[in-house]
Amino acid sequence: MPIPKTKAPARETAKDRAYTQIREWIISGTLIPGEKLAEEALADAINVSRTPIREALVKLSEDGFVTTATGRVSRVAPITADAAATLYEPIAGVEGVAAKLAATKATTADLAALTALEQDYQRAIAGKDVQAMLHADRQIHLQILTIADNPYLQRLSDLLYGHIQRYETYFFDQLRSSDQMRGTTHEPLLAALKAKNQVAAKQAMETDWLETMTAIAKITASK
Repeated sequence: MPIPKTKAPARETAKDRAYTQIREWIISGTLIPGEKLAEEALADAINVSRTPIREALVKLSEDGFVTTATGRVSRVAPITADAAATLYEPIAGVEGVAAKLAATKATTADLAALTALEQDYQRAIAGKDVQAMLHADRQIHLQILTIADNPYLQRLSDLLYGHIQRYETYFFDQLRSSDQMRGTTHEPLLAALKAKNQVAAKQAMETDWLETMTAIAKITASK
């Protein structure tokens, strides 16, 4: 069979640049839930025309980051505790499987790296540094996904985490003066990995995610 000719990878388009930047602003909270997305202002800020902005907003709407009402008014998608379950329950399942796989694959070096990341995580909690906490937490989960060595689990986790990061940035910023930032730990998960206990590792990972979902529900209920 003749080998087909391939094209050189395309450079980043204006649409891609607009999509990436607006998505980043939404995830980081620079653009807050419910905020109106003015095409002209976004085009000026990103230094592109309004056409790629419109195209980016369509894709962001398809991905669930933006809502578009009648009259083509686009807004940042809202964040609610009820909707959190649609994200946290699936990622608990996906990463629970990853933890189960990692339990039989983790090396001494892997466990040492996870222990160091857990120390970073605990320092962030002690300092009530939400962004550092979220970063360290994600690094722990990424390390476990890497150990599991299943690209499909990695992709599913990445897809879900793009949305989850919005929730955690939005809600956990309210924990700076709250006791809810105390006592959180990955020790049961690390202990299960060290013991090569697949059942316990899966359960600990699922519990980690579902407890976060519960914490978000408590924050919402206290308002």
